[in-house]
Amino acid sequence: MRSLILCALLLPAAAFGQSKEYLYVGNTLGGDVSVIEIPTHKVVGTIPVSVVGNSPDDIISTRNGDVLYISRLDTKDVIAISTTTEKLLWRTEVAGTPNHLALSPDERFLYVPLYDKGKLAVIDTKTHAVVKQLDVGAGAHGTILGPSGKYVYVGMMEANQVAVIDVATNTVKKIIHMPEGVRPFQLSPDEKLLYAQLSKLHGFAVLDLGRDSVIKTVNLPIVGKPPEPSLKLSHWVVNHGLGITNDGKYLVANGSLSDFTAIYSLPALKLVATIPVGKTPNWVVFSKDGKYAYVSNRGENTLSVISIQDRKEVTRLKVGEFPQRMTVAMAHRPN
Repeated sequence: MRSLILCALLLPAAAFGQSKEYLYVGNTLGGDVSVIEIPTHKVVGTIPVSVVGNSPDDIISTRNGDVLYISRLDTKDVIAISTTTEKLLWRTEVAGTPNHLALSPDERFLYVPLYDKGKLAVIDTKTHAVVKQLDVGAGAHGTILGPSGKYVYVGMMEANQVAVIDVATNTVKKIIHMPEGVRPFQLSPDEKLLYAQLSKLHGFAVLDLGRDSVIKTVNLPIVGKPPEPSLKLSHWVVNHGLGITNDGKYLVANGSLSDFTAIYSLPALKLVATIPVGKTPNWVVFSKDGKYAYVSNRGENTLSVISIQDRKEVTRLKVGEFPQRMTVAMAHRPN
């Protein structure tokens, strides 16, 4: 019996049960993170202000779901939180206003665009130090690791361009000029196309990465009154939130000023559904199995759960104040 107890003490916490799938929703004005169980779609917890705080902007997870990385606007830093304990692991100041985050393929480097500095900070996740800062352009906002794992793409809201970063050397490979400020964007599975929401466009542009030029503009449908962009809160913005399903068959785009989410087929970009959601939808992520899309509605503090197969909102959940970015992770939460 004693040996069994000793073995149990030496085992990691994860050995006592399987991890579960959770959606972590960052609430920017509330300063906390709502935790939602998948697929029951119940709010099962909150990572509190005492751990998060300071206007969380983006939230992403490691691929095995053990750590959450959160950029914070007020304190201009990035924090790492354990999903097992839901406690702070470390924090790193980045000397600028951090926006959306991305990880290198080996998760050694965390890429942090600094909106007010026009730079991309590179954090070593082992030493927690900023090891490099790259000049990428004014209004550095979004980051995505390409499907090949060779490049990180950075979109600029003010410089109207996309920077392509070589992951092997952490250097700027090239700059691609765009018609307007770049908001959320996605890459095709073969990394030949980039789909980008632009500041004043009610729709999205399709960029050919072989030619570095826009080859198509897709206009979202008009639902109700035509959207009128506003300078309030975050400069010109019509739509915010773009995602591609895990199987690469659908692109999901928010019509943020019109309170709907549209689903397009890929690669044809045929509109297959327009789904009413909550007020001012902001971000799109998907369950691991690709059955559900999750849309944060920052204008009413809710989350819309959309069935991709049924092409409809199946439930709407109350979350924290001003929910924006989200991430899905397989995690062991504290009891």
